Amino acid sequence: MNLNQRISGYGRKLTKSEQRLIDELQTRYPQGLLESATSLAKKVGTSASTVVRLLAKLGYPSYAEAQIEARSEVTARLSSPATRADAVIADDASVRSCLANALLHDQHNLASTFAALDVAAFEGAVRLLTQRKARVHVTGQRHAAALAGHLSLHLNMCLPDVRPMSGGGPLLMEDQLLWIGENDVLLALTFRRHALATARAAKYFKEKGAKVIVITDGPSVAAAASADHVMLARTSSASPFDSYTAAFSLCNALVTAVVQRRRKELGAALERGDALWEQHWNDSAAQAGRSRRKPSSAA
Repeated sequence: MNLNQRISGYGRKLTKSEQRLIDELQTRYPQGLLESATSLAKKVGTSASTVVRLLAKLGYPSYAEAQIEARSEVTARLSSPATRADAVIADDASVRSCLANALLHDQHNLASTFAALDVAAFEGAVRLLTQRKARVHVTGQRHAAALAGHLSLHLNMCLPDVRPMSGGGPLLMEDQLLWIGENDVLLALTFRRHALATARAAKYFKEKGAKVIVITDGPSVAAAASADHVMLARTSSASPFDSYTAAFSLCNALVTAVVQRRRKELGAALERGDALWEQHWNDSAAQAGRSRRKPSSAA
């Protein structure tokens, strides 16, 4: 429920100062809420404590919580960091307030993401990832690349056939789509600004009878139209740049659920992994020893 909805549902009588504040906030919402309580109070000739009390009456736990909502509205309306910068950067923000605001936004993103999560979609995604003969392809471009790498690394320890998909390297995205069929599952991560390649890959998987799971920041993104299951993560931030803390947490939850369903296979896989790493380090140490013993050539 945003500010305007709270005001519409507030049935009590307002004082003159409170009415002036309401008028100012509605006229300049959401940007008006990004100012400090002191600055906002000066604009309408009242006190900062009156501002804080009014927002408390409207149901906000704190002024900071109201500002989180305002920033969320701003970032939802403005698509790029350049257009968001002036709206979300305060002139008088201290370094400590930046620290506190970042934490508050991430806490808000986490709580909102998990409260609104489609649990049926989450369960369906886990079933698809762990089904017999599934080949799991993980893709994420630009901002989603770090998330895709995180998922690829950890799902590879749980599942026998995990394949990272990217637009770089010797194989372009189109080359990696060559053998897609009914046993394939695409796990696609896409966030503003959404990569066209991800949407094209999702559409192609769907056309070939494969399954598609999408983790994104909004239900209307192009890739979601091809998805069997969609999971949404909030990305609101105190800065012009989106925060992916909630998305990472959702990915961690997905890995945890896959681990639970593959716990028997995981134990054996981790033992093989440890043996491979031990051999790798032994070979590296032996190679380093040979290099040190090699006589230097005469000048």
